[in-house]
Amino acid sequence: MRLFKKREQQLSAGQEQRAGKIAGSILKGQRKAADYLNRKAAGMPGRRLLFLLIAFCLASGSYCLYLLLRVFI
Repeated sequence: MRLFKKREQQLSAGQEQRAGKIAGSILKGQRKAADYLNRKAAGMPGRRLLFLLIAFCLASGSYCLYLLLRVFI
């Protein structure tokens, strides 16, 4: 038995158009950010990119571990 049924709502034509514009602007911003980062990373040697990736993963993992340990301690 389902307690909560999901009701599907139909969007009007105006809402669909606005949603499309919002999604388009978000995608445009993501593309600009990706192009910028690609330009910055294109000139870096492979070792530096690998080091930055490892540093980012260590920092992110350490922060997640800190948040988890903070809950239990």
